[in-house]
Amino acid sequence: MTSASMKSSRSAPPVAAPYAVPRVAPQRRWRPALVWLAVALIAAGGLIAAAVLRKVGTTAEYLAVSSAVEVGSTIDRSDLSTVRITVDPALKPIRAGAADEVIGKYAAVGLVPGTLLTRAQLTETAVPGQGEQLVGLSLPQERMPAERVKPGARVLLVVTPVDGPASGQQQTTAAPINIMATVVDVRAGIKEGTTLLNVAVPDRDGPLIASRAAAGQIVVALTPGS
Repeated sequence: MTSASMKSSRSAPPVAAPYAVPRVAPQRRWRPALVWLAVALIAAGGLIAAAVLRKVGTTAEYLAVSSAVEVGSTIDRSDLSTVRITVDPALKPIRAGAADEVIGKYAAVGLVPGTLLTRAQLTETAVPGQGEQLVGLSLPQERMPAERVKPGARVLLVVTPVDGPASGQQQTTAAPINIMATVVDVRAGIKEGTTLLNVAVPDRDGPLIASRAAAGQIVVALTPGS
């Protein structure tokens, strides 16, 4: 290395490292409308949650059936119990505080233990009413309309003739007997495939309906408006 090159290397200034210029983040504009909208949404959500919690978490005492009550029987205090539950708005059970309004009324339908009591199951009229008899009919499916007979419906009881003539007698084509009745209660029969109807019929027709029902000679027909 020559003396000239050594002199130039000593006199050259040092190279400075590149300087990073700091970047300033742009400042966001404050939008009051969006802030107030967020606050309103949070408040509305809180109110809705509080309302749902209050509705779901609120329980009350209602009347329930503690023992079986037959149709037309008087409801006694011993037939009732109280339960504390949260009730669905679609149900309309009777509050426990209204027990005195229930005692002494009649069961419009058969009351089953363990079920809630509603006013639709009660009546102030004795069942059967004055001049009526309550008759139970155990009918197979082919002798009544399919799943349309309900308590309170007016039905026509058709008494069919005997299947065949008695020995030594000539068969006659007699018109069937038609008797109007009111359905009081509907439930599943003891035998499979049968339905038990409790019907109120006039006093004069009670024995006939009972005897023909035992012989399997009753057919139920719905009347217009039932």
